[in-house]
Amino acid sequence: MNSATYPPAIYQALYTDEAGEVVGLDEVQLLDPILTSRIPELLPLLAGDDLYLAYQAGLVLAAWGVAAGVDYLRHLAEIRVDRTAELQPHRLSGEDNVYDVLAEALGIAVLSEYDEQQVAGILRNILALYGDCYFESKLKRTLLRLNPDELLPAIKQAMTLALEQERYYQASQLLPVLAKYDKAYALSQVSLFERLVAQDERIAYNLTEMQEYA
Repeated sequence: MNSATYPPAIYQALYTDEAGEVVGLDEVQLLDPILTSRIPELLPLLAGDDLYLAYQAGLVLAAWGVAAGVDYLRHLAEIRVDRTAELQPHRLSGEDNVYDVLAEALGIAVLSEYDEQQVAGILRNILALYGDCYFESKLKRTLLRLNPDELLPAIKQAMTLALEQERYYQASQLLPVLAKYDKAYALSQVSLFERLVAQDERIAYNLTEMQEYA
């Protein structure tokens, strides 16, 4: 279903602010205070036949700290939804950025006072996909905002997985995160990534950013 054909109440719940102005799905996730009056409109969408509509409702509900939304995002990661649907194709590469977007919504959930330990468990599962799947940078930003000490082994493994799949720039995105939470380990990886700049010059941006934390 095209979003333009959604029933007005659903369109408003997903895309407008408290004044009814269209601001888009990303901004609705950030509304503070959350619009609790919209939750009953969004919850049934999680069980509907329109996967993309359910996905969008899940993002909003999770970001607002609603357990059903968080559980739905966990479900999408567990079933590897990328294997059966394309929910978030990147505007340039066309690769599905779905797990990056899930991670961002989960990070906002923590800001909405959702249990950080539960979110960390889902992020651990998402990190395990870091070699197979595409991530633009939202997961990196989420990890930088949280306190992921317990996720450090998973973050290091994710970097290894991305390197094995020759996703060199994607692997380098985790350098600032590691520099913030495990400075010694991050510094031990610098020479490797300096050599890889020849493969993808964007790596230099993450090498520079990590210096803010190292």
